[in-house]
Amino acid sequence: MKQSLSCTPRALVREVARKVNVLRKRELLLSLKYCTIEACFSVSMLNLTLGNMPFLIGFVVKALGWSDTAIGLLAATPFLCLFVQPPITIFLQRYFSLYQIMAATFVLNALPWMLTLFFPWLGESKHVLFAGIVILSNLGNAVCGVTWSASVSELVPLNIRGRYFGTRNMMFGFWALVTMLAAGQIAERFGNTLWIFGIIFTVAAVLRLIGLFFLTRMKFPRQVMERQPQRAPLETFTAVFRDRNFVRLLLFTGLFGLFFNAGQPFYSVFVLKGLPFTLADLVTLTTLQTLGTLISLRTWGILVDRFGNKPVMLTTALTWLTVAAASWLFSSPAHFKHLYATYFITGFMLAGFQQVGQFNLMIKMVPAENRAHYLSVYFSFTNLLVAVGPLMGGVVLRQLPDQLGTLFGQPFTRYHAVICGSIMLCLLTLLLLRVVREPAAKSMRDLINVMWHMREFNPMLAATTVAEYVFTPRGLSKLARSSLRTIRRHTGVIGDVGEELVEGGMRALKTPKEKKP
Repeated sequence: MKQSLSCTPRALVREVARKVNVLRKRELLLSLKYCTIEACFSVSMLNLTLGNMPFLIGFVVKALGWSDTAIGLLAATPFLCLFVQPPITIFLQRYFSLYQIMAATFVLNALPWMLTLFFPWLGESKHVLFAGIVILSNLGNAVCGVTWSASVSELVPLNIRGRYFGTRNMMFGFWALVTMLAAGQIAERFGNTLWIFGIIFTVAAVLRLIGLFFLTRMKFPRQVMERQPQRAPLETFTAVFRDRNFVRLLLFTGLFGLFFNAGQPFYSVFVLKGLPFTLADLVTLTTLQTLGTLISLRTWGILVDRFGNKPVMLTTALTWLTVAAASWLFSSPAHFKHLYATYFITGFMLAGFQQVGQFNLMIKMVPAENRAHYLSVYFSFTNLLVAVGPLMGGVVLRQLPDQLGTLFGQPFTRYHAVICGSIMLCLLTLLLLRVVREPAAKSMRDLINVMWHMREFNPMLAATTVAEYVFTPRGLSKLARSSLRTIRRHTGVIGDVGEELVEGGMRALKTPKEKKP
């Protein structure tokens, strides 16, 4: 009797709320883990099928024999699709929820690649069909990328994004590395024929669909699962251009991407046409780049949370671009082995610049309300500029002669001019990044002082690790075992992040309601 009297209405409400919160925490914790598993399958597929990725460029060079101009168009396709997706996203959001759009575009991104199985029996029509597959698949991925970013941003609070995405990217990066390495070796072993590429692309599509299965196991907030009314879309889309600081970020991202992608797709072409490398060697170089990303991701995530995104982006870009410019400038049929180190350093620094810093900085500056619209504008505007890069690079390559003279006793080709020229222009755009304001960001000097004493930035340790992993079967086996141990070890870490995510997510969901009049 005494116990029943103690259960006042207020106490009962607290007890019910406590049970509901425990259930919600469990659901969000599982969703966070499923999000990581989904990425392990989806990113592996995207690394094989995106138009600006080395494997697909290797396919059109070796199996289809496309020209530099056509390769430029291929590399521009993902960015052009991101540019044209805003009206498609707006239209779909009138009738479907973000979750439904994500699920549908997963399928649209995957299924067309199964048509490549029929390429050996097609004549010249396979080129047109392949172009259609690339456009349709990349358009599905563009819409999916915007809706996925908007959905995940509803979950992950700002204070843990660096650590969470660093850990998540490290896990899916390993499996993407294994997939790329296996696909390159298999294609080379069977002579880079159309039928073997068709099998590889079909397996990639199946991986994407497996990723969709894990996406359907995730639990999202109501804003993602239910169709949201669209209010004043025109004002929402134009509001971003009234924020001067965000406009500076838009210009920097777009111009940097433009100049970087004017040369980046042709790294692979130069490696295959101008240097004594095979497709398997190109995949090995890409593997080294991915390995550098894996080794550094978690470290960059911690540094971003501590020092801010902008100092990390400036430090990594200056290091990587300076090394890359010197390395590609001295690359020739007689001197090319140093590119193994170049690709590793690029991956190591690019992880901090692009996969951690740039994404987090953009999310940090996007207003909470109408997040999907702001992300749509960001991706559309920046990718319009980025898409010009491969087209510009292809046109310049077509106009230049094969040989432009000699430099330091070795040939200076059109590929040297385009690649190194694009890197120099990227360095100039860093001046624009410097004027972008990031709240609570610290100085580059503080960041470099800390990096100087971190073992992850010891060059000798990095070189030894790469040599052990890449050039010995025992090292590759050790990398696989290490990855599995890392996944098990970080399950607990993800659990801790999940607890923070729920608390921060609850605060984020309540804050807009509290601000309303």
